[in-house]
Amino acid sequence: MSRRASWSVRGAGLAAAALLLQGCATATPAVYGPIGPEVPYGYRDRQNPDGGHTILVVMGGFQSVADLRGFFDRRAAELCPAGVERTNVFRVQANELYAHAPYVQGGAGIGSRSRQGVELEGYVYCKPGVVSPAG
Repeated sequence: MSRRASWSVRGAGLAAAALLLQGCATATPAVYGPIGPEVPYGYRDRQNPDGGHTILVVMGGFQSVADLRGFFDRRAAELCPAGVERTNVFRVQANELYAHAPYVQGGAGIGSRSRQGVELEGYVYCKPGVVSPAG
């Protein structure tokens, strides 16, 4: 085996090992609850001056946008007991880590990218509460 082929085999082996290790990471399901000092994933909300609410949902890198939206809608329903009038999701962001490998394979740099977390943020406006007629 030539020296160049040996380096190609090593490079391919290292790339395969990196992908294998990345694939072995276990995806733990996100637990619904507020974000706190000891809990990095969940939701955080605040009341806006216009009467609406801003909700931020943060999850690990393995959850889908559908999971984020499910948490967002669930929190919106809790904040609006009379029902949700409208929502406006203004930010969905995936935080990624790119680890560059120091070797070059075929003239192109090789590296590994992994999702470290996903975030969804938006506004929620509640329907006005039902007022019983004066009798």
